[in-house]
Amino acid sequence: MLVRIRKEFGTRRVSDVRPSDIQKFYNALAGQTSVSTANRHLTLICSIFSKAKLWGLFYGDNPVGAVKREKEPAHRLRFLSMEEWERLYEAAHERLKPVLICAVKTGMRKSEIINLGWENVDLEHGVIYILQSKSGRPREIHIASSLRECLLALGPKASGPVFALPEIMLRRYFDQAVRASRVKDFCFHDLRHTFASHYIMKTNDLPALQKALGHSTPAMTLRYAHLSQGHMASNMAAFDSAIPVKRLFPHSQLAPGMAPSVSDEREILVKSVVK
Repeated sequence: MLVRIRKEFGTRRVSDVRPSDIQKFYNALAGQTSVSTANRHLTLICSIFSKAKLWGLFYGDNPVGAVKREKEPAHRLRFLSMEEWERLYEAAHERLKPVLICAVKTGMRKSEIINLGWENVDLEHGVIYILQSKSGRPREIHIASSLRECLLALGPKASGPVFALPEIMLRRYFDQAVRASRVKDFCFHDLRHTFASHYIMKTNDLPALQKALGHSTPAMTLRYAHLSQGHMASNMAAFDSAIPVKRLFPHSQLAPGMAPSVSDEREILVKSVVK
C-alpha cells in the first residue's frame, strides 16, 4: 500500500495534500482493484496524517475526514459441509492431512499454522499458544482430543516446526486436494470459516468463538451469528417453559372446541384492552 501512496503523494508536502486529491486517488483505486482495497489504503493515509499531528509535524485538519468512502460488499462466508470435508480429507496428501486437521479443529490462520513451533504446544495441559497473530495479541487455543492424537502421531519435539511443510508445498498439496475432491469455490482460509461455522452451530457461544479466532472486536465474529438461529430457536423453546405466563384472554370466549387463530387472538386482546 505504501508503494502506491508514495507514488501518488511522495513528492508533495503533507500540508499541500487536499481532500480532493485523496478522493481522486481513492476513486481511481476503487475502480482498478476493489472497494475493500481502496478503503484499506484510505485507512493507512488517515493514520499517516494522524501520526503527523501527534508528532507535531502537521497542524491542519486530517483531509481524509472529508473523503467519501464506498460501502464494502458483504464478506464471503464459505465453509465445508461434512460431506465436502470428508472428500477433501480423503483426497489430501498424507503430509497435508495433519495441517487440515489443525485448521478445522482450531480456526488458526495459514501463517499461524506454518509458523507454529513445538515449544508453543503444551500437550500436557492441552493448549496451543499463538504468540504472534494478525491482531497483534497473543491467544490460547484449547486442543481437541482428535487434534491431540494427530499431534502425538507427528512425534512431539522440544522445539522446531510442528508441520515441517514449506508454504509452497502446502499450497501445491492443497490445490491438488481441492481439484481431486471436486470441492468448488474453496480456498485455504475457508478452513477457518469451516471451524467457526460448525463451532457456532454446535455451541451458540459467540464470545468463546471470538476468543478462539482472536478477533479484537465482536463485529467480525458476528458474521457467523445467523448460522446458529436454528439452534437458538430450539433453545428458546426449551427456555419458554421456565417462566410461566398467564394467557391474556380466556379460551371460553371462543366457540367450544376451537383454538384461537391469530386474528381471533388479536380481536380478543383488543376487546380486553378496551374493557
